[in-house]
Parts: sequence; C-alpha cells; structure tokens
Amino acid sequence: MKRIDEIIHAFEQQFDSIGIIQSSRFFAESKRRHSDAKMPPYPTTLVCSLAYPKRVIKPIDGFAVPSFYTFGQDYHHVLKTRIHQAMAPFSVAYEVGVDNHPYDERLAAVLAGVGFFGRNQLIIHPTLGTYHFLGLVFLDITIQEEYTHPIDDSCGTCEACIKACPAKALSLDGYEIQKCISAFNQSKRLLTLSEAQLNYCLFGCDLCQLACPKNKNVVSPTYPEWELSGKELLAIEDLFTLTEKAFKAKYSGMAYLWKGKTILMRNTIALLLKQKNPTYNSFIQNSIKQDSAHWYREFALGALSILTNQNKSIPE
Repeated sequence: MKRIDEIIHAFEQQFDSIGIIQSSRFFAESKRRHSDAKMPPYPTTLVCSLAYPKRVIKPIDGFAVPSFYTFGQDYHHVLKTRIHQAMAPFSVAYEVGVDNHPYDERLAAVLAGVGFFGRNQLIIHPTLGTYHFLGLVFLDITIQEEYTHPIDDSCGTCEACIKACPAKALSLDGYEIQKCISAFNQSKRLLTLSEAQLNYCLFGCDLCQLACPKNKNVVSPTYPEWELSGKELLAIEDLFTLTEKAFKAKYSGMAYLWKGKTILMRNTIALLLKQKNPTYNSFIQNSIKQDSAHWYREFALGALSILTNQNKSIPE
C-alpha cells in the first residue's frame, strides 16, 4: 500500500482531483454499456482531472475563435506531461490515455468519484463544475482497496443545458450526438445548411457549459499552461493562404489543430455563410482547387454559390 499511497501523493501534486479503481470493475461496467469495450492493459486504473479557466473571447473582424477549452497550450500534451512527471519516480509500467483512446473515461471518472455524469454529457466535479480535463493512467500494480470519492449530487430537475442547446441535441431522454454542434463541427464530413447556420464557433461549442448552474460559482485554479498565447484568435486569411505546414508552425501547440486545418476552413466558411460575409470568396475559390477532401470541396462550393447569390446547393 505504501507505493500506491506515494503514487496518489505524486498525482495530487500535479492534478486537482484523482481517483483509483480496479480495471476489472471498470471493464465490467464498460461491457454493460458498450459491447465493444476493451479491457485495460493493466489491473489498476487511475483517473486524473485538471481544471481550466472559463474565458470568453468575442470574435473580431477578420478572426475566428474556438471553444475556450482550447485556450492556452494543447491539453493533450499538458496532461500527458503532468502524468509522466508524476510517474517519473516510480518503477511501474503504465499507459496513458487522454481524450483519443478506446476507453470510456467519463465512466471511469464516475466510478472513481471524480464527478457525476451530467445531462450535458460532461463530468461535473463538486468544485470545478465541468471546467476540467480528464486523463486515464493504467498502472501495472494491484490494489486491495480503491481510492474513490463519494458523490452525492446530480442534475436533479435542471434543464438549463437542454434549453440552451440550439441544435436540440440534449433532452430528458438523453443525447443525440449527430445533432451536437461540437460533434458535427469536429467531424470530417459535409455539413448541411441547417448545421452551418447553427455553428457559431471555429471549433467545438461552449453553450451547454455556459448555461450549467453548477459552473456559476466555479473559481478554477490557475496554471501557467493555460496562459493565453494570442493564438486563441485565428486569422481567417491565414487559414486560406498558409500551407498546412506553415499554418501548423504559426499556430503550434493549440488543441484545435488536432483534427487538421481543413475542418477549421470548413467551419470558418460556415461562419462566413451565417454572417453573409463575401469578403473571403476569392480565398474560398482558391482553396477548392487546392484541397483534396471531397466533403470540404462540396461544402465550399455550395457556400460560395450562396455567398455569390447563385442557386443554393448545400443540402438542408
């Protein structure tokens, strides 16, 4: 038990909240929810949570703004770095999962008592609300007792996020991911005209978080990794004129890059379409010739036909 106590202490120096559960229990609960659930590689699963601040930046002419969870350094890198620092003193084999992995990290967080599962599909922490990132660490050690926290809270009768979602992705019956703004504006596919009209953000969506009363009095800890870099405002002209390599170099270290530049270009066109802004029509035209993604070209052509007052050619 001494070693696991030391690991707990090391992670508590790096993260705001942690919990440790047996991977066998995590897998059993996962199988009940997901037929394709994967068994974790090691017998113990550690869940860690790191807070980020709420900061709303309004877009200005010539720039687009992503969801505020992408502000500061890329959280994938930040969490992995902190995990490796916490594990550095220990001769224990481990694997790390941050966001892009096959495990249900929200289920793990609930089992570990890091928070409860909210109607907005986010883990709501007692003091951090929804403003925190989750990471998983699979440890090659066996524990006798789990390290969890009792959570006696829920959304109750609150429907704030349901009412705040313009896409109607949330309801008392659950969540329809295909309707979710954050889901479809991160998907590599053709957007419909109605989806384009709903999209208001370069990448992601914050509406259900901003509406959540559990976030009302949250005061997030501050960390140097989340300091603003100036890359939170993305120049629209850069999207259409810089090469992929030059663009990634200029905006390096930002979480919104992980899906690539083409998605950001499509989402920006959606914003321009919503604004009825033809300023960048020539840039859009040139991009159609250069980008090979069929879903981008089709959307860009349809948007361009609308912005140039031709016949509408984007599916409803």
